[in-house]
Amino acid sequence: MTNSGTLEQAKDVFQDGIIVLFNRVRWGDFLLTGTLKGYLYTICRNLWLMKLRTAGREPTLESHHERIPLEDDLFKSLESTERQRLIAGLLGKLGEDCHHIFDLFYYQKLSMSKIMDAFGLGSEQAAKNKKAQCLGKLREMVMTSNFYKTALTD
Repeated sequence: MTNSGTLEQAKDVFQDGIIVLFNRVRWGDFLLTGTLKGYLYTICRNLWLMKLRTAGREPTLESHHERIPLEDDLFKSLESTERQRLIAGLLGKLGEDCHHIFDLFYYQKLSMSKIMDAFGLGSEQAAKNKKAQCLGKLREMVMTSNFYKTALTD
């Protein structure tokens, strides 16, 4: 809140930080080398700084903030979380068919023949073409997103 934020924004960032921490622990590559409080503070601080950057405002760090060294894997985690949010948001904009194809192929690990049957297509190639069209739309949306443009300039 002392860095250009409101109470609601602070609550949102804290909740996002808890989610990042949960995902790190959940996927098994979590190694705590300091205090949990310091780790969570660092996650939340970096999430807030990223939000300030994407909003076009430069953060003004208060002098009383202690500098906490960050690990490379923490940055990767934060970047991965941002990427996941971007993709999830864009998937919602793609349309029901593309969302369903991605769900069947990537999450349920179904074969193209089963996807072909689910969509009532004439061949596996038609299913592959439909998936390729959806991937093309998703790529185009990612390339035109603000997150991607910001990542290129950083």
